[in-house]
Amino acid sequence: MTGIDAHCHVFTADGVGPTPLVGGAAYQPPEVDVEDHAAHLATVDCDRGVLVQPSAFGTDHRCLLAALRRRPDRLRGVACVPVGTDPGALIEMHAAGVRGTRVQDGYPGGVPVEALVEVGEMVAPLGWHVELWTDVGRHLDRLGDAVRRCPVPVVLDHMGYLPSDVGTDHPAMRLVLELLAEGQVWVALSGLERLLPAGSDPADPGFPEVWRRHEESIAERVRAFVETRPENLLWGSDWPHVGVRLPLPDGGTVRARLDRWVPDPALRQMVLVDNPVSRYAFGPLTAYG
Repeated sequence: MTGIDAHCHVFTADGVGPTPLVGGAAYQPPEVDVEDHAAHLATVDCDRGVLVQPSAFGTDHRCLLAALRRRPDRLRGVACVPVGTDPGALIEMHAAGVRGTRVQDGYPGGVPVEALVEVGEMVAPLGWHVELWTDVGRHLDRLGDAVRRCPVPVVLDHMGYLPSDVGTDHPAMRLVLELLAEGQVWVALSGLERLLPAGSDPADPGFPEVWRRHEESIAERVRAFVETRPENLLWGSDWPHVGVRLPLPDGGTVRARLDRWVPDPALRQMVLVDNPVSRYAFGPLTAYG
């Protein structure tokens, strides 16, 4: 089965010089471009992908737009546009294949989470969504209301960015499942390496057991998402795993996780193909796409 990898990044592009990093960038970007990304897609059995604006580049979209224009049939993008962005710039991004924009407080360089509704209002005329990368548990007092007031769909990145020791009965997970059931959000099944409980140390002799429990907890979380609303789920590899302080997983390992999480082929088709085609407005592939 081929599919769509809905969360990757590239950091170089033909004709684009070095992009300056934002102050306090959380990582040193690897030199990977759209051709490296195409090779990665083959390792996860995908023929199309979504490129997300890297936090390290802030709102400088030159690399993202150049990459999208190289493979217009195969790629879509998620930008990072602050409130007040010129409508002409948004239209240019849309023409290049951007179909969403991100607010986040995971790393320096993002548009604030508090701007969710205003950003949604700004991009609504283009039919975009807002991708939200934040620990949902940090915003329990206001996030539900903000998501419900947002005039466009909200995609929760990295499963709500909740550590794996946050169980499905935790208030943050209950909120995510409630919003998912209402159809207010989509959830991206991605970022397993980013969801380890605080204090987890790969150098600790007991880490293999920590990782086993971690994987089991995330699998339980995904089952809850699938049981709630599978038509609003997406999958992303998180390649090239920037800022991750663990050995980087290969494509086959990352892809095999989805097969374990969603063993039903029909549901996996939904998550890998049908849902992202709808969410990112992918058109039919051409013979030369």
